[in-house]
Amino acid sequence: MSENTLYKLNDDASTLVTEDFRTGDVKYTDARLNAFREEADLTANLDALEQVIDWVLNERSPVEEGTTEVEAAVAPAVRKFIDIPLREAGDSALWHWLAIAWKPEFVRYRWPYDDPQRTVTSMNEKFLGSTQDLYTNAFSRMWFIAEFSRDGDDYSLTESVFKKQYRVNRIFDRMDLRRPSTGRALSKVAIDEDSDVVLEETAKTVSHQWSVTAEECLSEATIEEVVGEIHERVERRIT
Repeated sequence: MSENTLYKLNDDASTLVTEDFRTGDVKYTDARLNAFREEADLTANLDALEQVIDWVLNERSPVEEGTTEVEAAVAPAVRKFIDIPLREAGDSALWHWLAIAWKPEFVRYRWPYDDPQRTVTSMNEKFLGSTQDLYTNAFSRMWFIAEFSRDGDDYSLTESVFKKQYRVNRIFDRMDLRRPSTGRALSKVAIDEDSDVVLEETAKTVSHQWSVTAEECLSEATIEEVVGEIHERVERRIT
């Protein structure tokens, strides 16, 4: 497996995200990036990931620009081929490099700047956002949600949950729900639940439950059972 060096961008790299960069096909040269980047002491199989991304971006690809299908197709590969520890993945500077220096064309494809809902601030966040907010940086968002929804090498749940944009945000916006077992359990609820209100209330109730119960002391089967019971109670109360 080919491994490529990963880099991080410093805070001054925000100056690279200009109007031309947001709207056009600007891609910076290594010489231009040298003043902003440093090696991250991490590697990833970016060649394999690039193949997946290039297939999605190809004009003959069935994956439509600006849709959740883009993330559903790419997120499993992001987590699989950027196989780094969770602690290191929390460094926003790494994801800034991927979005600004490595594949800005992917960010623009998934989040087109000419979308009526897009603003300068929201577009900048797709390149520069923090890992604390999983609705921001385009690459870290995919990595973390895939991490919290995958089952080993099985990413079928990841693909399904990404196709329901509002629901995946409702689950993973909450820091205390960003745990693999809880993420998988709630993702299973999300792909089958028709009501956004029920899902929102289920996520809130699970969050409250983990404030009084040590989730890390429970088995995955028990966590799934608890989440399932909470979901059933919420459904009965609301519907």
